[in-house]
Amino acid sequence: MNDFNFKCYDIDEKELIIPPGLPQSVIARLIEICNVKFDVRDDELYNVKYPVLIGKENELEKAKKYLQLITEAKLALRDIARLARKYNIKAKVYAEDEDLRYILNELKNDIANRNFIEIVEEKPEDSEVVNVADKKIYVGV
Repeated sequence: MNDFNFKCYDIDEKELIIPPGLPQSVIARLIEICNVKFDVRDDELYNVKYPVLIGKENELEKAKKYLQLITEAKLALRDIARLARKYNIKAKVYAEDEDLRYILNELKNDIANRNFIEIVEEKPEDSEVVNVADKKIYVGV
């Protein structure tokens, strides 16, 4: 029996190498939002494995843009939730950008202490600004 590792993809699909150590939750959100596939490639010459996203060129460009946004937004939400828990308050998080608001709603499910964060539809009064990938998130109480 032959031991081939054969995978079938479209001819117009490309690969985007992503940084190793990226959390699985970030990769899962990229797959969900950008309609790409994930795989781990083997480089036999250097004897290493590396993660890649596979998809059409426009999907990979979208994934590149969202990779930074999702990673930074997740780190910001994690820190906001940690501070809200420390002071035993519920932080209200708002973003003017609808894409970012959708991402924040999805990422809220991936972090600990999510019950201390509420994604709101209106900008809270007396809020602080947190910059995430050149976009603004407003955090209030």
